[in-house]
Amino acid sequence: MALAGLLLFFIVIVFIAARWYSRRSKLKAKLPKQEDDHMPGPFRTIWPIIGRLAVYNRLLPLSIIRKRYANQIERAGLRFEMSADEFLAIKEIAVLVMAVVALLVYFAVVQNLLVVAALIFIGLVYPDMNLSTTVSKRAHACSRALPSFLDLLGLAVEAGMGFDAAVRKLTEVLEPGPLTWEFESFLRSMNVGKPRAEALREMARKLSLPDFTTLANTIIHALETGASMATVLRVESHEMLLRRFERAEKMAGELPVKMLFPLFVFVFPATFLMLLGPLYFQFMASGGGGAL
Repeated sequence: MALAGLLLFFIVIVFIAARWYSRRSKLKAKLPKQEDDHMPGPFRTIWPIIGRLAVYNRLLPLSIIRKRYANQIERAGLRFEMSADEFLAIKEIAVLVMAVVALLVYFAVVQNLLVVAALIFIGLVYPDMNLSTTVSKRAHACSRALPSFLDLLGLAVEAGMGFDAAVRKLTEVLEPGPLTWEFESFLRSMNVGKPRAEALREMARKLSLPDFTTLANTIIHALETGASMATVLRVESHEMLLRRFERAEKMAGELPVKMLFPLFVFVFPATFLMLLGPLYFQFMASGGGGAL
């Protein structure tokens, strides 16, 4: 009973903390965000522990895994805040926390090794899922902002500004976001002496968006051949909007097929239960059950 009470108290505390952090995150989301403001509050609290574990993780022969996580961290926009070894430390802490929860559940609720293994597995994969979600959200935000940014860039070039000057001006006046941060990184790369084509290719590699990869190749080709940059940007913006509409139409066409599973599993059984349930009870109350 003592362990059950301790587990219930632990669950209540975790629920209250999660609600508090969710409400705090919603309030902070209304404020202007900076590029470096990505690290969640709980990670800042335990960051000294994460940093100490990361020192030991550097000794592990995990070059392939480390390279894969470094690529994902860079695509998530966290390369200045977290290294691959620190991310491995976060995974280790998550596994340890879930192992403690699994032991409490095992001794206080249900003695099942499958439940213990499932909880530990959740701790192992949850940081990867969170990182993948961050990458997807950042890519989606860049994809949505790219056509508008490209329109404004084309107008600035048509007004007589150079490509680099137009990009710099837009990053100064537009609202901060993932796309503007990437273009600021592009400008920093050029300021340290990297060629424009190489900086664009690096930016396309980090974003991993087909639209921007096509745009980067077109801009590089236009710069090398001396084509009109304003015309190139106008054509690319128009084609990008057309591709977006095509993707939206494709997703709308796939929506009825995707809705079939929840309809058959959740909606139809509940509807049949509501319609046939009263008839069944009336049939049983009228004595029909005895005839069966």
